[in-house]
Amino acid sequence: MRRLYALLIMLFFISAVYAQNTSTEKTEPKSETKTENKDTEKSDKKNDKVEKIPDGYGNLVWGMYLSDARDKIAGILSFTDEKKVIISKDKELEYYYGFFYKEPSTETEPVKKEETASADKKTEPVQEKDEGKLFYVSMSFPYLDKDVVYEKIKSKYGTHSGENIKDNQGAVAWDSENTIIIMWVDRYEKKPFCRKIIYISKKYSKELNDYRNTIFNKTEIELLKKMNP
Repeated sequence: MRRLYALLIMLFFISAVYAQNTSTEKTEPKSETKTENKDTEKSDKKNDKVEKIPDGYGNLVWGMYLSDARDKIAGILSFTDEKKVIISKDKELEYYYGFFYKEPSTETEPVKKEETASADKKTEPVQEKDEGKLFYVSMSFPYLDKDVVYEKIKSKYGTHSGENIKDNQGAVAWDSENTIIIMWVDRYEKKPFCRKIIYISKKYSKELNDYRNTIFNKTEIELLKKMNP
């Protein structure tokens, strides 16, 4: 329950994603010869099927308060602490929704009149409700063949933008302006399988500098560290 909120993904993973973009993007060779209209029409249809990576997950958008997201989650609600976490299930699928929550300050200091003007200029975003804002969604399921899961994501969002897989374990990522999708790959009986996909907001992850708790287990953290170039 407490595996929540970490900047590690921003520190270790995003840098690896950007570093590998140069080698993974535009890998398909360009044809210098003219192609028939039928071929171009087919490629256009393929491009039309590829969707833009969402700024959130499902019916939810990043930054949505927990109370607003509660009725829009996937599956059936199984747990919530009303501030940081929602867990839901849909048969063998388990969804974990993480919400960035700042504990209200218990110490209040009087502000001097001379400082009010400067303080007004540097105001931080106000947390209107005493609850967190959505920044993370994970989907867990029984082991599935890695290639089957990859092809399903690829058919929806296109080719991945970065990866780090060694000895049939690691991660594959799809990177957009506001969201990172990570497909975790585990080695099971010497073969690559997948049982977790996560969606992370870039914007709200950057606000987690002061929160060192982690959403990943020890094995995943070590993988992230190795992905840092």
